[in-house]
Amino acid sequence: MELSSIELFKIISILNKEIESDNLYLNNIYQVMNDSYLFKLHQVGKPKKYVMINPKIGIWASKYDIEKDESTGYVTSLRKNLLRARLIKFEQPPGERICIMHFETKKGKRKVICEFFREGNIVVVDENNKILSCLKKLKVRHREIFPGNIYEFPPLRATSIENFEIEDLKSIYETDLEIAKWIGRNYSLSKKYIEEILEKTDIDKKKECNKLSSEEVNRLEKEILELVKIIKSHDLNVWVAKDGELIEDISLINLDHSKEKKYYESESMMDELDSYITLNLSKDQTVIKQEPINKKIIELEKSIKSQEEAYNNNKNKAIELRDLAIELSKANSYNEILTGKEIEIINYRSNIIKIPFIDSELEIDKEISAIKLSSLCFDQAKLLERKIKSIEIASLKLKKDLDKIRKKREVQEENKSSIKIKEETLWFEKFRWFISLEGDLVIGGRDSQSNVNIIKKYAKQNDLVFHSEIVGSPFFIIKEGVSDTTITEIATATASFSRAWKSESSVDVYYVRYEQVKKGAPSGMSMPKGSFMIEGKKTILKKVKLELAIGAVIHNGRHTIMSGPIDAVMRKASAYVIIRPGKRKSSDIAKLIKNDFISKLDNDISEIYKGKSIDEYLRVLPPGGAEIVDN
Repeated sequence: MELSSIELFKIISILNKEIESDNLYLNNIYQVMNDSYLFKLHQVGKPKKYVMINPKIGIWASKYDIEKDESTGYVTSLRKNLLRARLIKFEQPPGERICIMHFETKKGKRKVICEFFREGNIVVVDENNKILSCLKKLKVRHREIFPGNIYEFPPLRATSIENFEIEDLKSIYETDLEIAKWIGRNYSLSKKYIEEILEKTDIDKKKECNKLSSEEVNRLEKEILELVKIIKSHDLNVWVAKDGELIEDISLINLDHSKEKKYYESESMMDELDSYITLNLSKDQTVIKQEPINKKIIELEKSIKSQEEAYNNNKNKAIELRDLAIELSKANSYNEILTGKEIEIINYRSNIIKIPFIDSELEIDKEISAIKLSSLCFDQAKLLERKIKSIEIASLKLKKDLDKIRKKREVQEENKSSIKIKEETLWFEKFRWFISLEGDLVIGGRDSQSNVNIIKKYAKQNDLVFHSEIVGSPFFIIKEGVSDTTITEIATATASFSRAWKSESSVDVYYVRYEQVKKGAPSGMSMPKGSFMIEGKKTILKKVKLELAIGAVIHNGRHTIMSGPIDAVMRKASAYVIIRPGKRKSSDIAKLIKNDFISKLDNDISEIYKGKSIDEYLRVLPPGGAEIVDN
C-alpha cells in the first residue's frame, strides 16, 4: 500500500493540528525497521511525540514501542543537521506526494523534504534550499539531488484535486481520451478514487470523453466536488478494509462501489495508518531478520543430517571390519575369505595390492598373511571408532547451536506478535514523586534544574517547601494544611533522595512556606544553580531516618513504579521492597527489584513489569548504593 497525495494532505493537516502552539524540539532520530526513521520530539511538561517516516510509504505519528536498529548510515547525518532543532510546521506542495518538515536550528532554518514516490528520498536543505544531505543521490533529466546542489521539486504532472474548478470540465468534450485516463492525467488522484467516482456516476471507465452526455458530466462534477469537500473538511474519519488483524487498504471515502473488499468507518485516521503501516512493517522486518536465521537453520540441519549419515556409515563399517578381522584371524589365507565375501582385490603393481573395503589408499604386500591382514582390519576399525567419537562431539555441538538459533527465532516471532504501544510518561514522573497515605501527590526535584522548575513553575501560594540541611538535596512541595503524618512522609523522602543517602547517616530536614523562598540572591551575592534563599523561621525535623520502599502501583490507570515512604508505598503497591543505604550497586538493586516484582505479581501484571527496562527501575532509586532489607 502507498499513501496518495490526498491521504498525505489529511495526515499533514492532523500533524500540524497536533503540534499547534507547542514548542516541540527534536530530541533524537532513530533508524527503525531498516528503512524507516523515527523522529522523537520533546515538549516541556508534556508527553513526547513520535513521527515515523518511511520514504517508500509516507509519514505518520506512531504510538508503538519500536525496536531501534544500530545507528549507522543516514541517521547519523540527520542527527548532525537537526538534533535539538525546533519543529515549526509540516507542509505539502499542492498535489505532490511530498512532506516538508520545517525546523529552526542554531545554524538557521532547515527543511526535511520527504519524497514518497519512486524509491523515496529524505533530503535536508538550508534556508536557501541548498542540499546539506540526502538519503539517495539522484540524477535525472529535470533535476539532480546531490549535497551542495540547489533542491528543485519534480515537474508537476497534474493539478491537485483540492484545486478542482467546475470550469475544468468544460474542455472534457474536446478529447477522445478514456475518462479514467483523463482524470488521472489532469488531477493528482490515485486509481482507487477514480474508479470509485466512475462507479458511483455509472460511467464506464473506458468511455471516451467526447462521448459523455451532459448528464454524465454533471454527475461526475457532483462526485468530484463531494470528494474535495471531504478532503478539505476537518473530519478525520477514514474507511478501512481489513484482512484479519491487518489493514489491507485505507481511504477517505467508502469504496463500496468499486472494490469487492468490505470497508468500515473509523474515527481516527492516524491510529488506523499507524496500526496498518507500523504493524505490517514490523511483520516484514521480522521476516527479513529471520531470513539469515532460517538460512542458518537449514545449513545446520543439513550438517547434522550429514554427520548422522557419516556416523552410521562409519559405525557400520567398523563393525564389518571387526567381523572380517575375526574371520581372517582364523583363516590360513586371506584370499579364500575375501573371495567368499566378494571383496574386491586390486593388483596395484608388482607384488602390491589394494583392498578398497579396508582402505582405498593402503598399499598391501600381496604375500601378506591372513593374521597380519586381520590386524590391519582391527587398526582400521579403531580409526573409524575414534572418528565416530569426533562426529558425536561435532554433532552434539551442531544440535546445541540449532537449539539456540531456533530459540532466537521464537523470540523474534513473539516480538512480531507483541509489538507494544508506548506508555506515555505521566507529567510528574520526570520528578521524584509519591502518593501520600492521605492520597496527595507529592513531587520533588531530581537535579538542580528540576529543583528550579519545582519552585518556579509548580510551587504555589500557601504551599510548604521541604529541603534537607545538606548540599545536594531535592526540594519537595505540598499544599499547606496537610497532617503531621504527611509532613513526616515528605521529610523522609527529602532526606532519602538527598546526598545523605550516600553517607548512610540521618539528616535534618526543614520546611517553610512558599513565600519564604526567594528566587534571587541579595545584591552583591551569587548562588549556585538550583539554590534559593530562605527567609524567616524554619520548622526543623531532626535526624530523619533514611529508608524507602519501591512498589509496583497503578496510578491514573497506568502500571508504574513508585518510590517513597514505606507506609505510603505499601498502601498502593501490589508488590514492594524496602531499601536502606548500602554498598550494593544501584544496577544490581534495580535487577533484584525487577525480579522480585515479576515473581510476586499475577501473570498479566508480571508481564508488564517484566517488559519495563532496568532504566525505569534505576530511575526511582536514590543516589548511591543500597540494600534490600525486607520485601
